[in-house]
Amino acid sequence: MAVTLRFYAAARKATGTSEMTLEPSVALHLLDQAVAAHPKLLGVLGQCSFLLNEVALHDFDTQVPDGSTLDVLPPFAGG
Repeated sequence: MAVTLRFYAAARKATGTSEMTLEPSVALHLLDQAVAAHPKLLGVLGQCSFLLNEVALHDFDTQVPDGSTLDVLPPFAGG
């Protein structure tokens, strides 16, 4: 069972990786785990948008099921 977190632009730079794999959980817990593993990510997350399986995620209490992808998208090209 696994969920893939994918990091882009500044989030990728902060983590030093393009993705990580975690056990299914709610989105907030997954992001907390990502920050625990990559503390510099905390400085980027407040500016990010998030996609869960290519759909905008606004509720971080949403369960992220096995096989899902959660994309962490900082602003691109200055906006």
